[in-house]
Amino acid sequence: MVKMIGEYVTISARIQRSQAEEVERLAAKMGVNRSTVIRELLSTVLQEQKLMEALELVRARKTTVWKAAEVAVVTYREMLDLLKMHNSRCLKRN
Repeated sequence: MVKMIGEYVTISARIQRSQAEEVERLAAKMGVNRSTVIRELLSTVLQEQKLMEALELVRARKTTVWKAAEVAVVTYREMLDLLKMHNSRCLKRN
């Protein structure tokens, strides 16, 4: 479980019934409320989005690996590993 810190705000969104049911199922399985499940899912997806953005910036040669690591909120070494895992062409020397 991810520990959330900071101020909370309320955001409402319409979701599909199947998604609501899945949130309910996860909440019951984890022993937490729906809000906790939704916050954790959102946090995970936002982190993944930052990573994809950072990888694309490096692939397009619009930023350095160091700056991409800052965008993705990971260490330089982790960014290098992530670039290798995602077969980034930018790491290959011409």
